[in-house]
Amino acid sequence: MRINNRKGFTLIEVIVVVGIIAILASILVPMVLKEIEESRSTKAYADVRSIATAIVVFKKDTAKWPNMDNGCAPNVTLLTGDGNLPPNLAGLGFDAGVTSSYNDHLATDTNGCYNNWKGAYITRVTADPWGNTYITNASDFSITGNPVWILSAGANGQIETPSFSPTLIGDDIGFRLK
Repeated sequence: MRINNRKGFTLIEVIVVVGIIAILASILVPMVLKEIEESRSTKAYADVRSIATAIVVFKKDTAKWPNMDNGCAPNVTLLTGDGNLPPNLAGLGFDAGVTSSYNDHLATDTNGCYNNWKGAYITRVTADPWGNTYITNASDFSITGNPVWILSAGANGQIETPSFSPTLIGDDIGFRLK
């Protein structure tokens, strides 16, 4: 009588283990992807709050909104950060006629127009987690009753909230400054 001393797994055992791993992966991958998307939204919301805080402190120190152009006139109509500008802003009431960077007002006083500037109020406004710019309808700083939004287009890359809307629409992430 011969004793078989072979050690290892049978083909059936390997197939069962691979099947169990595949089932667990199919359950965990959607959960992980959902958490990643949720963390992006959380980061964008934290960013818009930081921008809002910087603008409020800026306004307190300088007694002006960050909307001065290179000639020190309040002509800036849209503030942006780094990243891609979402499409169809004009159709939603955003005037991109005179665009300026948050960084030129809040990180440095590039044009020297602000008395009592005590910044930097924010180090740099980078792109949102999806690669798009944050925007603010700076033209509405001087219009009584119009809301001023700091917005991220969210995961779909499209701004859906009109500049005059009192509430956010779609997957936009924002903070209403006034």
